[in-house]
Amino acid sequence: MLVDFSNYGSTGVHAVVASGGFTFTPAAGTIAVAANGTNCLPTCAANGSTALAVGRVGLNPPSVAPVTMTTALYASFRLTGLDYAELSNNFINGWSASSIEVTGMLLGGGTVSQTLSLDGINDGPGGGTDFETAVLAGFWSTSDLVSLQFAGFIGADDNQAFQLDNIALDVTRVSQLPEPGSLALGGLALAAAWQTRRRAAVARRSN
Repeated sequence: MLVDFSNYGSTGVHAVVASGGFTFTPAAGTIAVAANGTNCLPTCAANGSTALAVGRVGLNPPSVAPVTMTTALYASFRLTGLDYAELSNNFINGWSASSIEVTGMLLGGGTVSQTLSLDGINDGPGGGTDFETAVLAGFWSTSDLVSLQFAGFIGADDNQAFQLDNIALDVTRVSQLPEPGSLALGGLALAAAWQTRRRAAVARRSN
């Protein structure tokens, strides 16, 4: 499945962003959905669609790292693809991350992580290819995850701005518990079957 934030029709700032059964929450502050780079000035990195825009303190949105991706819909998932970019073309002024650390929390405990380097190309709509497609380490395709965390770095500072899009996942759906009505119908069916067997047993004894 693909988490691509296409359920958001326009740029906007949110406390939480939800897409494709997954929720994205910063440690504090807010995050945004960017519609083709229109969420900041002079221009944000753009890819022709909507993306998740993670800011930093002093920017709008003032996100605080890390941003955590969770789900209540799936028991676990595997990361198979990811597009990422800087936030703004003001990269040289230190607004945008030079790398993104992706950390996965494993089903059953433990973590895996990978650092993705950013290329600094973010000239907005109609220019160069702003978003990069991650070359993921092999362990992601075999790691059953319950959540992901993303943090943008410049040096040791982990609260820098970046964007994410087209997060590709293999998911394991949570087993659905029966609805109360289904349980009641099941109970009636069992009771009816028991009554039928009881009558048959009584009839055999009578004969």
